[in-house]
Amino acid sequence: MFPTASEAVVNRAFIPTLPDELSVTAGERVHVLAQYDDAWALCVNGHGEQGMVPQECLDRPVASNQADWRNARRTSSLASDGRHY
Repeated sequence: MFPTASEAVVNRAFIPTLPDELSVTAGERVHVLAQYDDAWALCVNGHGEQGMVPQECLDRPVASNQADWRNARRTSSLASDGRHY
């Protein structure tokens, strides 16, 4: 489950089959407006389009102010003898 009004990343594409569903592509960020017990979520994309997306297509919420650990740079290294480099 995602918190209401949270941001999520699409982990795989979804092609709608009904008019109330939203087409999404992998890597796209969407806002999750509501979640339902039937495993669908009401989302809005970056273009303002709104529709239903299967929750299995969504990854964990993304905190917009959270630093991405993969981009973190170390400024020093600690050697086994305790010296800093």
